[in-house]
Amino acid sequence: MPHAILEYSDNILDDADFVHMFSRLHELLVETGGCKLDEIKSRVYRVEHYRVGNGDERNSFAHLTIRVKEGRPSEMHNAMGEAALELLKEHYSRSLEEQRCDLTVEIHQMRRDCYFKISSAGN
Repeated sequence: MPHAILEYSDNILDDADFVHMFSRLHELLVETGGCKLDEIKSRVYRVEHYRVGNGDERNSFAHLTIRVKEGRPSEMHNAMGEAALELLKEHYSRSLEEQRCDLTVEIHQMRRDCYFKISSAGN
């Protein structure tokens, strides 16, 4: 069920390997959040129109939102968030060194009574 949504500014310097990044992220969510691998969905959005701080063109960001159903203890949220932030640090190391780059992770709890899903068996 978890949804991982990565947004990043188009001036970020690193050419992140999203296939590898999301593979690692899925593993981390299984390990730290008790998530089921087959239910994790990830996607990425490159943001072209944004402003960071004073608008300096060297200011960049990557923000990862992880949406999970409510009910996990806060320790689990902390473990997921810290592991995900470390992963972002690895993939955006050049931007951290050469720009003013903000990396952020947000764990968002979705109410169970407000989440609806249909899945096919798949072939």
